[in-house]
Amino acid sequence: MAAVTREIDDNLEITEDTNFIEFRTYRISRELETELHATLEKLFSASPRPELLPLLYTIIKELSINACKANQKRVFFEEKGYDIFNSKDYAKGIVEYKASFSETMGYEYGPKSKAKGYYCLIRFEYNTTGVTITVTNNTPITKQEERAIREKLAKAMQYDDLAEFYMDNADNTEGAGLGLALTIIMLKGEGLDPGLFRISIADNLTIARLEIPFSEAFKSKRH
Repeated sequence: MAAVTREIDDNLEITEDTNFIEFRTYRISRELETELHATLEKLFSASPRPELLPLLYTIIKELSINACKANQKRVFFEEKGYDIFNSKDYAKGIVEYKASFSETMGYEYGPKSKAKGYYCLIRFEYNTTGVTITVTNNTPITKQEERAIREKLAKAMQYDDLAEFYMDNADNTEGAGLGLALTIIMLKGEGLDPGLFRISIADNLTIARLEIPFSEAFKSKRH
């Protein structure tokens, strides 16, 4: 099968080949959510782990939201003339960004992200042994953002219960790191190895990767 690309609308493009399905998007939309759910049904309904479908949908949507928000934050800083890697600019810009943030912000900043070449790429690679899901965005994050994410991921490894994590982190429940931490806890709740979830940051790319084995023959990219 040769790769086939479908343009759903100005915000969403889907490419499908024999062993992968890839979404390129610039904001979260109902069309994206519908296509993601349909893809998960295709890959997991007849798999050895069909019960994971709701969990994986929640995780992928959260990762995609994080990626799109990171892109729109970069656009916001650029429009304001702030250097996101300058600590003083960042401190000022992040206050302004949070003050102007809304759930409908993506309608304005999705097209702006696209115009600047900032994207969110959601990729499913699959075969009979398992599925590897990656969510990538091409805006680099600051050292302090990376540090916060790493700290939340490390803390999440200490918890098995979502409610307990929320109670112990009630004063620190904002930012992409929270969603990533909850991903770790939810995976553990389903008996999945949290080590199958990885965040890598390199070459101006932030990549979240989740691997779901179907059999012992599955080969992890970790190795």
